Amino acid sequence: MRSLLHTLQDYDLGHLRIVAELWGIDLPQGPARQAAEAIARTMLDPATVTEITESLPPAIREALDHLLHMGGRAPLSDFVRRYGPFREMGPGRRDREKPWRDSASPIESLWYRGLIARAFIDTPSGPREFVFIPSDLEALLPVPAPAQHSGSPGGSIDPPPISLPATSVAVDDATTLLAALRRYPGDDGDTARARLEAVSPFLHQPESLNLLLTLLREEGILIQPSLQPDPQSVRSYLDTPRTEALRRLILAWKRSSAWNELAHVPHLTYTSEEWPNDPLPSRRTVLEYITQIPLRSWWDLSSFIATIRDQQPGFQRPAGDFDSWYLRDIRTGTFLRGFEYWDAIEGALLYYLITGPMHWLGIADLGRTTLEGEITTFRLTPAAAVLSDPETHLTIKESTASATIHSDGRIFVPRRALRALRYQIARFTSWEPIDDDNYSYRLTPVGLKKAFDQGLELSHVFTILESAGGETLPTSLKKALERWESHGSEGHFRSEMILQLRSPEVLLELQGDRTTARYLGEVLGPTTVTVHEGDLSRLRSAATRLGILLDPPPTLLESEP
Repeated sequence: MRSLLHTLQDYDLGHLRIVAELWGIDLPQGPARQAAEAIARTMLDPATVTEITESLPPAIREALDHLLHMGGRAPLSDFVRRYGPFREMGPGRRDREKPWRDSASPIESLWYRGLIARAFIDTPSGPREFVFIPSDLEALLPVPAPAQHSGSPGGSIDPPPISLPATSVAVDDATTLLAALRRYPGDDGDTARARLEAVSPFLHQPESLNLLLTLLREEGILIQPSLQPDPQSVRSYLDTPRTEALRRLILAWKRSSAWNELAHVPHLTYTSEEWPNDPLPSRRTVLEYITQIPLRSWWDLSSFIATIRDQQPGFQRPAGDFDSWYLRDIRTGTFLRGFEYWDAIEGALLYYLITGPMHWLGIADLGRTTLEGEITTFRLTPAAAVLSDPETHLTIKESTASATIHSDGRIFVPRRALRALRYQIARFTSWEPIDDDNYSYRLTPVGLKKAFDQGLELSHVFTILESAGGETLPTSLKKALERWESHGSEGHFRSEMILQLRSPEVLLELQGDRTTARYLGEVLGPTTVTVHEGDLSRLRSAATRLGILLDPPPTLLESEP
């Protein structure tokens, strides 16, 4: 930062006389430059500095110590909010009202004593006005006692009763998404996203779907705007060891400008499509605090959020303006304007960032006191070291476990099996419910057809399955696949409803009228016939007009009083 003399040289002679008066300095006659030099010599005398600082009232000394704890500078808006107000005055008003003799706040007292100055400093989000202590003067000030929030932000806490360990499962969910997008190609991004809604049940962390899509797109693994997997990039990513695949996702999130945590805070909405914040510099600031926390230590989430509110509340608002964003709380309909809503916006963002992306990406374990309670604690895992050192060594257990292939067409793939093999299996099978340890697939004509339409051949299927299972395919299964290649699907299930009538005469009556006959399907017996589910309502209406009342299925029966 600038030296004391350089800051004093920016002041008019009237301001310099005020500083001299408060320091007890007799100014020589002469221009402002000579006055600034004389004041700087006295102010930089160690004994004088000690005398002045020790005589400061407690509130003013607290403000000075806080700035020292912040490294000698802080955003002006944050400092004013804490130690203001700070009245802007021109020379005429200043000399009339003499605010230094009855200052309105600690910041005014420090300002007129020359202990602090103001300057615009470039930040990642643009120029921002800071208040600072001149560098040579700062070196002479007494070191303050440790502040409540010095060192690691927040505080450690005992292990929680209930913990939610973070894992590397994001790597597996990314594989599932890539397989789904390869399996169901869309002409545009909207079509692909609509089809991905059906993928959620097959993800271990379905709430992370949008984050993973954003990161895979920014990494070039998905092609814009159709979200189609790039074959070469996908192959490279799937062949990457699990450790490196997770590292890549973490670093992609750290530098992402497209992923905006604020836009995903559940209770917030914005009046425009484009959100008012810049997510990247905000995330960088938060991660600077995160990386000060020791690994493997349980940390109090509320105290961490309180530290940032205390030290850098405007971390995502470059101008420190808390009144210009028209965010709304969808729970209450309230527009959240003003610093009083910091917890509902900035506090909620910090909560979401830790309990959402950081947990999903294996960076933070979470803890709560009750089974359904709020998250109250978090613990950084070894993967969090990647945030400060991208090359840090990580150890995640690898596995080459084989898939289990049954003669009835069922295939079970362990979650930690080679991802490239599971990706290939997922392309030509139908997907079944997953559990914590395994993915379940089944060989079906519809699954095979989708893959064959994209150029997959039966020889490829044999090779993939035998490689995944580590042994020759069951003879019956191989025969079934070869038969499908020759004949295609040899049968399919239909979803039909069965209409049970009172007598054969009623069925004949329905068949004899064209308004009802069109809705009848296959006759299964003298009093039973199939009806397509979509025709149920129309058949009942047509039958009523014919003079026949039909009860709805049990699931649609009107409830009795």
